[in-house]
Amino acid sequence: MYELSVIIPIYNVEKYVAQCLDSIVNQSIGIENIEVIIVNDATPDNSMEIVEKYASKYSSIKIINNEENLGLGESRNRGLKEVTSDYVTFVDSDDFLSKNVYEDSLKKIKSSNSDLLIYNWEFYREDGEIEPFSIHKPHFKEDMIIEDFRQYPDFIFMTSAWNKIYHKKLFQYLKFPKSKYEDNGVTIETFINANQIYFNNEVTYFYRKNKESITQLIKMSNIEGLVDSINTLNELISKYPNYERNITSLIIKFVDDILFWLCDYEWFVDEELKAIGLLQSVTYNITNENLEFFNENIPFSLLFEGDIRNLNKCDDETFLAKFKYFNRLAKINSLANLYVDTGEGFNEDNKIAINYKLSRENLLSFKLKDFKNICSLRFDPIEGAFSKVKILDISPDLKIVSSNSENGINEEYQLFTTLDPSYIIEAKDVDEIRIRFKLSILNDEELSSLFVDKNNLINDLNNQKEESKKKKGLFGFIR
Repeated sequence: MYELSVIIPIYNVEKYVAQCLDSIVNQSIGIENIEVIIVNDATPDNSMEIVEKYASKYSSIKIINNEENLGLGESRNRGLKEVTSDYVTFVDSDDFLSKNVYEDSLKKIKSSNSDLLIYNWEFYREDGEIEPFSIHKPHFKEDMIIEDFRQYPDFIFMTSAWNKIYHKKLFQYLKFPKSKYEDNGVTIETFINANQIYFNNEVTYFYRKNKESITQLIKMSNIEGLVDSINTLNELISKYPNYERNITSLIIKFVDDILFWLCDYEWFVDEELKAIGLLQSVTYNITNENLEFFNENIPFSLLFEGDIRNLNKCDDETFLAKFKYFNRLAKINSLANLYVDTGEGFNEDNKIAINYKLSRENLLSFKLKDFKNICSLRFDPIEGAFSKVKILDISPDLKIVSSNSENGINEEYQLFTTLDPSYIIEAKDVDEIRIRFKLSILNDEELSSLFVDKNNLINDLNNQKEESKKKKGLFGFIR
């Protein structure tokens, strides 16, 4: 009998699947002890030609073929029907694992009598860039046995299915939906029903970050998928009311994400109206008490807390007009720019731009080897938003000499009332600079306290909108 079953859905991964399978067949536990269930989700590329070479070499690899593309969730469900061992795990076919993941994890889940084990993971990017803080990343620094995950309020965000090993007692809860973000409800139900959870900090799953990922290309289907996930979470609250506060924290984060997408991407007006209507239909479990619990216990600053509190107090068009277009200023563009002065001042030709997802804590890396005779640097942490910023660290050991903030650079944080915040950094011929910082968008109350006459600000914004009407439709969005 196999020690472990591994389910790997396959779709459009011919560039990566060999690295994935190599990390499985070379596991220290031995491939003969691993039941590898490959689910061909009607992939149109040459992925399966690569898979079949491995299957012909290793008898423990079996292949299931979907007649049509069913998606990740349904493919996992098909694979689960073929499992013959007492433990199962999932791998996304463009990811890979450290060599001892399964041997080490199986020893620990068995010896601790746990039903669920979570192992550590890291982002993997081919360009070598460092990913910023992720709220879904485990925060434990050592191995832990968790008997009640409610003792760790941010544990609820570790919802990915792929960095976990499940005992057969939990198989009944592994029923993945067809929609995007299929992991969330399924994983949380296993958290609730596991007798205890083991967190293994000693091994690593490498999650590949690539531009083709569904999480990188935001469309209406992403909003609809996340709303479906919120619906599932609401059902779990009804089923497990003792976990309401924790599950609602995840709902709050998802609502904040959707509002961020609405602000950060270009949409047709009818799409935005639809999105607000969908949110209003699923946010009935968000109370002031649950928001306070989130703020007190979750290491993540909500970007749109005021909007979340008022989401169900007005119709969708009023929400868009009042809370987004008039008070929200321009669309938030989470684009950081580093301008390099090589003796000719700061200009657009000598600039490095990085798109990033704004988080509680952000880490950005800029490579400067192509620039000669560097005199100084200008770091713009965000575009198009009034903000509060705190620089936590700049490496190598560089010095900030000024900023265009309302207060000084030696204050706890810098307050920016310009839509183009910037820091000037003293630097001479450095090859790379890494900047770690916190940033939050000023809310309506903070803005009101900053401007004596807010009407002047709104009039300026309305004038900007009038100037763009020739190119754009209602509320300043392209029709």
